[in-house]
Amino acid sequence: MEKIQDLVLVAGHAALKSSVTEIPNTLESDEWWVLQPFQIGEPPFYLEHIRRGIVLVTNNPLALLVFSGGRTRSDAGHWSEASTYYQIAVSRRWWIPEEMQEKRKDVKERTVTEEFARDSFENLLFGICRFQQIVGSYPRIVTVVSWAFKATRFDLHRAAIHFPAIQFRFDGLNEPIDLIGALAGERKALKSFIEYPFGSGGDLADKRAKRNPFKQQHDYRQCPGMEDFFAFMDDAENAQKPYTAQIPWQDRKV
Repeated sequence: MEKIQDLVLVAGHAALKSSVTEIPNTLESDEWWVLQPFQIGEPPFYLEHIRRGIVLVTNNPLALLVFSGGRTRSDAGHWSEASTYYQIAVSRRWWIPEEMQEKRKDVKERTVTEEFARDSFENLLFGICRFQQIVGSYPRIVTVVSWAFKATRFDLHRAAIHFPAIQFRFDGLNEPIDLIGALAGERKALKSFIEYPFGSGGDLADKRAKRNPFKQQHDYRQCPGMEDFFAFMDDAENAQKPYTAQIPWQDRKV
């Protein structure tokens, strides 16, 4: 991993049902997934997100691919969003032809999961911390793969954690079927994240609690230079305050 400098982060949106023991051939079907009503019909788009992350890492030998997303639904059992995406990639042989087995092996070796994120803010923050755990340093360039309509939201998250704009890329790949409904929900989410930049107050905090049915705790507070930042976010009095101290990746240059 000593050559790795960049992070490609694929934000998870759903996990497989707990009853799934082998990755099915018909992943485009809703029947295998734990979906909310507004997510009906979306699995083919999740597959596109997975493939896009693989393409980006295939084209950048200096990048680590991180599938991010925790065990957010009790009906998914042991499946996290991240493990779902990772095992789908494995089952589909990374969508890399047989004659390119060395390339397939290389991409697999440069792919990991982040198993704790409960929302988009945590996808970004935890993804960066997970990169540090694997590589030993913070990323130079971060590229996020998600719904195209979430570009503004992820830029808010980037600003909240002081990640330099010049080192951040957003790869908005596609849109959900009910884009009108998605945009209405996004307006509410943006308002909430503007009020609570770390997602630690109001409806955002309630959603996080509901998205952690197995009461898991992450270990990213141990990442170098992050103890004070996590302590700041954990203090309820700071839910609506900006963090003004230095964060380690602010020193990571392009």
